[in-house]
Amino acid sequence: MAKMNEAEAVDHVWEMMEDLRVCMLVTRQGASLRGRPMHGFPSREEGCVWFLTDRRGHVDDELDRDPQGALIFAKASSNDFLSVSGEFEVLDDRAKIDELWNDAARAWWPDGKGDPNIRVLRFLPEGAEYWDGTASSILITLKMAAARLTGKRADLGENRKVSLD
Repeated sequence: MAKMNEAEAVDHVWEMMEDLRVCMLVTRQGASLRGRPMHGFPSREEGCVWFLTDRRGHVDDELDRDPQGALIFAKASSNDFLSVSGEFEVLDDRAKIDELWNDAARAWWPDGKGDPNIRVLRFLPEGAEYWDGTASSILITLKMAAARLTGKRADLGENRKVSLD
C-alpha cells in the first residue's frame, strides 16, 4: 500500500468517520476521563461531527467545565482504529435537531424531535491518528509470527497522525 500524502490522509480520516459513525465520545469528568458510545453525523463540509444528546445527561456539565475531548472509532473486524481530538460545543439548535433526527433517536426521545431535552453537540476536530489495519486477524497473526521468527518489525498497516485544523 502506497503511503498517502497529507491531503489523502485528511480525506481518509473523514472517510473513516463517515464509515464507522458510532464512536466512544470521551470527556473529562473531574480528574478522570469518561467515555460513552454515541452515533456521530460527520459533516466535512461544515468541518465538524454532530451528535444528538440529552440535557439531563452529564455530558453538558462536563463540557461546560472543559470543552476538550476525543472521539474513538473502531472497526475490529478490519483492524481499523481512529482517534480524533478536538473541542465540543453544546447547542440548543432546533433546526439542526430536525436535520439530524432519525428513527433510532426516537428510542432516546419517545416524544419526538420536539422534546425540549434534546441538545446538539458540535465537535470541531483538531487532530487525528489512525491505524489502518487493511488485513484480517488471521493475516495479522501470521505477520506477527513471521516478525518474531525473523526479528523484523511486523507490517500491520499504516499508522499516521493527521492535523485537521
